[in-house]
Amino acid sequence: MPAPVKAPRLPVFKEPVTTGSGDLTGLEADGRAERLLFVSDDAAGVDLEDAVFTECHFRAVSLQGAPMTRVTFGDCLIEEVNAPVLEAPDSGWWNTAVIGGRIGSAELYGATFRSVRFERAKLGYLNLRRAKIKDVEFRDVHIEELDVGGANLERVTFIDCTIDTLALNGAKLKDVDLRGARLRTLSGISALKGATVSFEQLLDLAPILANELGLRVE
Repeated sequence: MPAPVKAPRLPVFKEPVTTGSGDLTGLEADGRAERLLFVSDDAAGVDLEDAVFTECHFRAVSLQGAPMTRVTFGDCLIEEVNAPVLEAPDSGWWNTAVIGGRIGSAELYGATFRSVRFERAKLGYLNLRRAKIKDVEFRDVHIEELDVGGANLERVTFIDCTIDTLALNGAKLKDVDLRGARLRTLSGISALKGATVSFEQLLDLAPILANELGLRVE
């Protein structure tokens, strides 16, 4: 009998205890911010590459037009963030909750996620190619296209989610629970090893499986 799928190991997410208000346009010279509250900031044109945010609270912040390569979020709460395009490749996310908000295209390829929750968010294209994703929960999230090609996923779960298109080509999965995701289109089905799906999902995937294996069903 197969072992039960392991759930993500997540902390109890709490609102950070901030000590003051922050301004994304006026970060310290070293690009570090700790225990600051950012409200309704517009980061357009602000260089956030290599910035480090620790125990910060972001609320209704616009990150459109801000280069965020290698940015790091640790023990942060990010609420209602909006961006037609979010560019944060090779970024780091630890013990952080992302709640609400709408992002058109999230370029997070090569990023590292550890103990992260996404909740009540709407994402157009979520590019997680070559990312390292461990102990992550997606809850009540609508993703139009999720691309995890070449990524490593471990202890990842989806609850009450919709994924219109899921691209798995070259991904490595371990304890990935897809039972709570409504999947409409899937590619790279051979990479599903290590995932758990429901019987109903398996029936829905039957035509894709048949096509992948070259089976003719009559």
